[in-house]
Amino acid sequence: MMTYRIVIFLLVIFSIQKIFGKQCLNDQWPPKSDRIVPTHVVNLDLPPVERWKEIATIYKPAIIDLVDYIKQFALSISPELQFLVSLVDTKLPAMADTLPAPYGDELKGISHTTGIPLGEIVLYNIFYEIFTLCTSIVAEDQNGNILHGRNLDFGLLLGWDMLNNTWTLSEKLRPLITQVNFTQHGQVLFKTTSFAGYIGVITGVRPGIFSISMNERYGFKGGYIGLIEWIFNINRNQSFVTFAMRDMLTTSESYNQAVEYLTKIKLTAPCYYILAGPKSKQGVIITRSRYEADDIKQLGNDNLWFLIETNYDNWKKPPVFDDRITPCIECMKTKGKNQVTFESLFNVFSSRPMLNKLTVYTALMEPATGRLESYYQYCRDEDAPCAPW
Repeated sequence: MMTYRIVIFLLVIFSIQKIFGKQCLNDQWPPKSDRIVPTHVVNLDLPPVERWKEIATIYKPAIIDLVDYIKQFALSISPELQFLVSLVDTKLPAMADTLPAPYGDELKGISHTTGIPLGEIVLYNIFYEIFTLCTSIVAEDQNGNILHGRNLDFGLLLGWDMLNNTWTLSEKLRPLITQVNFTQHGQVLFKTTSFAGYIGVITGVRPGIFSISMNERYGFKGGYIGLIEWIFNINRNQSFVTFAMRDMLTTSESYNQAVEYLTKIKLTAPCYYILAGPKSKQGVIITRSRYEADDIKQLGNDNLWFLIETNYDNWKKPPVFDDRITPCIECMKTKGKNQVTFESLFNVFSSRPMLNKLTVYTALMEPATGRLESYYQYCRDEDAPCAPW
């Protein structure tokens, strides 16, 4: 009962903060040098077990800290969740062998390099399927150039630090953020903004072809169902949403091919795929259920020069306790079509409530050139009231 009351109290406070915490800033660019996310390389010409060795070695302590926290947090909620923690040791190691190549071997390589049990590495690579909040924008300027950006918000309800007014998991994730350039035959095949040792893709760009971001979609048959079906071999005729993105970045040779692939593939979880191409009007939000696309919204509909997606179906009114899309639309319209730049988008993403306590990074992409810039994000209360989500 006490937990229920706390949740209700927080919802009221957070809703008030949402109402009074709207901004449309103009002075956040350029970010300071210490906000720039480091870049590493994964060489796809190497055997899968060797590809993540350098990254896994560098970030080993932070990965251990994060996985330990997830397990301890589950137990702190209720000792009865011990059975879930036990799955990490009993079921998840074997899951690596059920994943399509090259993912299982890559996970084994990370486990071997770090000494972290394989089940914990699998856990680290699947919990992004079900705990992500985001804001993604695709916009076209007056010359037909397309830019694509996103805020990644992560860690909702996974431990609130009352002393520092932060989400504990979000703070533990930030040191793991890295840009990863995937190379093949000595050339960059695609670039991503991700977490060290996480082999799927949440944000990525294939230079000259397309860019993509994924936002979680809440629904009845969500990620939990797909994970259970996969772990217990009920249904493996589906793809993890972030592995599907990496497959598409690896194999798709055109924007249209990428859109078709992500429209049709069966998935373990519902989600929103937001894609942009190098040409005018090449932008789309694909609203996915697990087995099909429920909606496809094209850039240019309703004479709008931008698309915005958060975590709710874009043809419906967002919930009052988490309306990021309305102030985001207002801010984009204020800036106008003549201000579609990295600077302008970064200012939008740095404005509340698009920026909140869950926000860990902002990524900015230009599909035509393959330009990708990623920055650590922080929402600090001393600047202005900051909503926890």
